[in-house]
Amino acid sequence: MNIKRPSRKTLMQFMMVILAVFVVRAWQQQDLTTGMVPSFTSKTLSGATINSKPLPNQAVLIHFWATWCSICALENDNIQALGKDHKVLNIAMQSGTDAELIKYANKHNMRLDNIINDNSGYLAKLFGVHATPSSFFINPEGRIQFVEVGYVTTLGYKMRLWWTGL
Repeated sequence: MNIKRPSRKTLMQFMMVILAVFVVRAWQQQDLTTGMVPSFTSKTLSGATINSKPLPNQAVLIHFWATWCSICALENDNIQALGKDHKVLNIAMQSGTDAELIKYANKHNMRLDNIINDNSGYLAKLFGVHATPSSFFINPEGRIQFVEVGYVTTLGYKMRLWWTGL
């Protein structure tokens, strides 16, 4: 059996794609908040007051998304699954009125008790978010430990939350 090795040109093209991914990722994350999580209190779509305070011995996920974002729609089930075991602040950016957002959430089987409508963009600006989805993993001391921009698998979220909660 004769296995053909990739050519030098193919290897260089592959390396350029990898480099491009890292450059784009660095550009998307350049203005994101680091260090201690900004303090805020807001109302959810269910009317509950929710805040960014850390929880003792538990990681918190602050997730920015939008109804018009196709990648956000793909990972919606991942975020909903995490909300069963972790504190998740699900912040909708530029996604319309509360009524429009409630309609979208109901259609997509989303919990209303952790969705915050950031229609004004105040919270996105506070965190330096320019791209969706963007996820901030907050440790029990209130420090941002990981930031991810783009799609993350359920396992990826769980592993980062586990590591953040240590």
